[in-house]
Amino acid sequence: MNLLASLRQRLDNGTLIVCFGAIYLASQAWIGRIVHPLGPEMLFVQTTLSAERVREIFAAWEAAGLLDVYASHYRYDMIHPLWYGVFLAAALAKGFNANAVPARFNGLLLLPFLAAGCDVLENRVHQAFLAERAAITPAAVLLGNGAANLKWLIAAGAVLAVGALTLRALRR
Repeated sequence: MNLLASLRQRLDNGTLIVCFGAIYLASQAWIGRIVHPLGPEMLFVQTTLSAERVREIFAAWEAAGLLDVYASHYRYDMIHPLWYGVFLAAALAKGFNANAVPARFNGLLLLPFLAAGCDVLENRVHQAFLAERAAITPAAVLLGNGAANLKWLIAAGAVLAVGALTLRALRR
């Protein structure tokens, strides 16, 4: 059995899905509670490709005394990608097996982990922005927020795929 086939079999585990799913939801709720005072700018600071816009958001948060709020979420957000990466990969593996998806698609099981890696990269870049505003350059914003946008795209695609696979399996 090759590595991806083995990964597929190990990830297809209901307990793994339930546990990592529950931890993910609790983590997401906790992080949401922490960053709630930051408003919609929390999403904009992650997704804009404009260094000027990132600087404006940081300046507004600094003026409002909210930079510590933003910084404090990293205590949880650095491990958070693990929770959703495993959850989504396990849910995909379950869906693949329930629908007899051919083994040639097993590589797609790695996409949630790629999304998680993009999230960690985004976090590290944004932590550099917190440490030094001069680090907010067009290249750094493109790197960090490009990774964030890729993370969101992959995660959304994985959620849609899990939903479609679940519906298909239930109709069988």
